[in-house]
Amino acid sequence: MINVDVTLFIQMANFLLLLLLMNLVLYRPIRRLVAQRNELVSKQRAGIDKAESEAQKALREFEERLKAARAAGREKIQELKEAAYRTEKDLLSRASEEAAKEVQAVRERIQMEIGQVRAQLQAQIQEFSKEMAQRILGRSL
Repeated sequence: MINVDVTLFIQMANFLLLLLLMNLVLYRPIRRLVAQRNELVSKQRAGIDKAESEAQKALREFEERLKAARAAGREKIQELKEAAYRTEKDLLSRASEEAAKEVQAVRERIQMEIGQVRAQLQAQIQEFSKEMAQRILGRSL
C-alpha cells in the first residue's frame, strides 16, 4: 500500500526538480534545435521555390526569344527569297535583252553579207551571161 508520509513529498519534489532540470538541459535545447532546423528548412525551401520560379521565368523568356528568333529567321529567309527572285528576274531580263541585241546584230550582219554576196553574184551573173552570150553567138560582145 501507499503510505502518505514525507517521502511522498520528497519524491514529488524530486520529480518536479528532475522535470525542471530535464526541461532546462534537454527539452529546451532540443526544441531550439528543431526550431532552428525548421527555420533553415523553410528558408531553403523558399530559396528553392524562388530559384525554381526564376528558372521557369528564364525558360519562358528563352522560349519567347527562340520563337522571336525563328520568326525573324523566317522573315529574313522570305526577304532573301524575294530579293533572289527579283535578282533572277533582272538577270533574265538583261540576258534576254542582250540575246535580242546579239540576234539583231547577227541578222544585220547576215543582211549585210547577203547584200555583198548579191552584189558579187550580180557581177558574176553579168560576166557569166556575157560569156554565155559570146559562146552562143560565137563572137565577142
